Amino acid sequence: MYLPLHNVPEKKHYIKIPARFCFSVVSLPLFAFITCVLITMYKDFESANNTHCKVPNVFPSISASIGNYEPQITIWKTCIFLHAPMRFYMVYLRWKYYSKVIQENCIIIVKLAVFLNVIENLTLLGLTHWTSSRNYKYHEFCFKTFIGTSVFYMLFICILLTKYRRRPNITYREKHSVKLKWRAFVVNVTSFAFAAYFFLRHNSQCEPYIYSMFGFSEYIVVISNIIFHLTTAYDLQFNYLYLSSSGVAVD
Repeated sequence: MYLPLHNVPEKKHYIKIPARFCFSVVSLPLFAFITCVLITMYKDFESANNTHCKVPNVFPSISASIGNYEPQITIWKTCIFLHAPMRFYMVYLRWKYYSKVIQENCIIIVKLAVFLNVIENLTLLGLTHWTSSRNYKYHEFCFKTFIGTSVFYMLFICILLTKYRRRPNITYREKHSVKLKWRAFVVNVTSFAFAAYFFLRHNSQCEPYIYSMFGFSEYIVVISNIIFHLTTAYDLQFNYLYLSSSGVAVD
């Protein structure tokens, strides 16, 4: 579905940004996540995998990878704060899209889903600002809120786009987008359940490599969440984003 461009000023008055660049900016967390994990495994392997149990592990947790060492901390914070404005603008574009394709009698659920998406993005910034090693209480609150809001947002959107569209006949692109959303959602919830299980088992039994399984499950949670949001590229079929003195628009 195309989002029409209204009141775009003359060319000399605006900056024209390709959609590919916009989605590349929104993908910065994936780049930062992979980079930080790889650097941690190469440079800080021993300390990042050292837990209170003193058992061998191979995969560091996400918290250790992004919040305990340099340059990982700087890389993660830079990418998250750089991509935040575009990410919030994508929330607005999604709101416009959902309002057009979802049945009008479900608009309250659409508003709730978008609100959850806003809170999810805010808590991601909180997770970045307050690390587990320095501000565990705030970090924990942001983490729990992030997980809760992201899961329910994904669930609501999957149901709305599957059962409550205005148009019963949808394009192949729309079908593919919904299919990817459902798969990302199922993988996200399943991997989070495994992460919780491995975390509790590690703390209670202190078995070798169980904390690594927790860390790996965390990776899948993050990647599936990012994939879900990247399906926006299938929904918001715009070519350019325009910045001007009169505001922001897409075409």
